[in-house]
Amino acid sequence: MSVDYRTRDDTDIRSIGPEEFFCGLFPDLLSRYSSCVEPWLSQNNPGELTIDCEGTLWSLAACAAGIESCRGGRETGLRVKLSAEEFSGLVNDLYTPMTFFVSGGLSIQRGDMSNFLDWWMIIRALVDGRPIHVAGALEFLDASGEPLNLQQSFTPLDDTQDMRHFLETAGFLHLAGVFSESEMAQISADIDRYHDRYTEGDQSSWWATTADGARRLVRLQSFDKHSSATRALLQDPRFLRIGEISGAGHTHCGLEGNAIEALIKPLDVVEGISDLPWHKDCSLGRHSYECCSLTVGISVTGAGPDSGQLRVIAGSHRALMWPALITRPENVGLPIIDLPTATGDITVHLSCTHHMSQAPTARERRVLYTGFRLPSVSVDSSSTGRARINRVREAAHKNVSQ
Repeated sequence: MSVDYRTRDDTDIRSIGPEEFFCGLFPDLLSRYSSCVEPWLSQNNPGELTIDCEGTLWSLAACAAGIESCRGGRETGLRVKLSAEEFSGLVNDLYTPMTFFVSGGLSIQRGDMSNFLDWWMIIRALVDGRPIHVAGALEFLDASGEPLNLQQSFTPLDDTQDMRHFLETAGFLHLAGVFSESEMAQISADIDRYHDRYTEGDQSSWWATTADGARRLVRLQSFDKHSSATRALLQDPRFLRIGEISGAGHTHCGLEGNAIEALIKPLDVVEGISDLPWHKDCSLGRHSYECCSLTVGISVTGAGPDSGQLRVIAGSHRALMWPALITRPENVGLPIIDLPTATGDITVHLSCTHHMSQAPTARERRVLYTGFRLPSVSVDSSSTGRARINRVREAAHKNVSQ
């Protein structure tokens, strides 16, 4: 196994119109990779899909023989409007339905988001040669072939190979006792000390409204620019070791342009983004170009079910499934794991592991978030990076779970 799931780089991107896709590519993909969708189709009926691409209609329909494609629209089922650029981006894995939903540009003329997400999985399965997840498809075994203990925590003294196998199999890690309470107390004090450096609308902070009407600062981006204790943490060997666990060359990069951010999770948030529902970090696209990154949470205060703990769906990084909007995760057929932490503990999850944070009900939580990224892949076709991409692509097309 590996947590490097990249099967494309940006040199693979080319404009693909609906006529080329439906008349040329789709029939061939269906003949080669029908086994990637048939088990799921035997348990689910996605109905019909009509795509209106700049006035021209194209459609797909699930039937007893599999999937039919044709020019023209359907009278029932999902009907979605896409520009030529949006359609090409969807096929190229640059966008997902969530991209259009979050941006406010989603144009569903008939049907709903669940229909779109179902058809997105079918398209991805056929284009990528990757089976849609069905319950019971994934195993969780340790290095000796015995059932993996998904509740296991690790310490800084544990073997890297054991942690690597767990991360590759489960998609997350809980590292206990990495930093001391006194170290985290200093960072918590810095959160209070530099709180006033952030103002609403400054493009470097997020705010939320609580039930008492107060506006609360909930995310302090680029916190290392203010806190010397946080800057020191980013150079600490205990922290930098996290990038070595995967064995894939991950290096610290931060999150979305900032090296590290501090989060405050207050009680009774009624407006604004504070506690996120189930989602993958790659839910907006580019999974096959960038996954998996490592998202790292450092518990400035401890967290439990009543204080903002993280929850994950084990193995979801290995599963082609909805990237977000899952309301009944228990129906996915994968283990749901709570990750309570003590002060100074670290959680690590892969960018395509489904996760969510519970809203605190007893006390607020403080946590630092940052990330590690895979090394870039050379576009030289003779390079080791390109050869690796080709190997992963071939494995995916043989339906091998990476």
